[in-house]
Amino acid sequence: MENFYFLFEDLNNWSVWDEKGYTIGFMILLFSTLIYLTIYYIILGRKGMRFSSMGRWFLFGVFNMLTIFIVTLLIEGFKVFELPSFNDFFYEIWLFTIINTLYSFVLYFILSLVFKRFSIFSKFYPVKF
Repeated sequence: MENFYFLFEDLNNWSVWDEKGYTIGFMILLFSTLIYLTIYYIILGRKGMRFSSMGRWFLFGVFNMLTIFIVTLLIEGFKVFELPSFNDFFYEIWLFTIINTLYSFVLYFILSLVFKRFSIFSKFYPVKF
């Protein structure tokens, strides 16, 4: 899993990241993206044309990024590293959270190419082919 987060190289506590950190971060990334894609393409994309626009697709991507940012920051900080509070600045956790957030939009775009096939009204977003 550490090869997926190749931008995240400067770690002080490798054993915790290898055991729980990378796996939990990737699970948050995958499940949140799948939930937002299911809501946009399968639930709302079959009800009507109201949500079938590039702006709404992008808005769901931004909501996905915000959700992943907040959940990754909280879970990695409190559950994985068992920090009592965020009074101290932990560079590794913030860097991992930002990288996970950037990956979330990339994964959202890539999986949108698969999920758009299941939609009726939103099948041309983000690209038409």
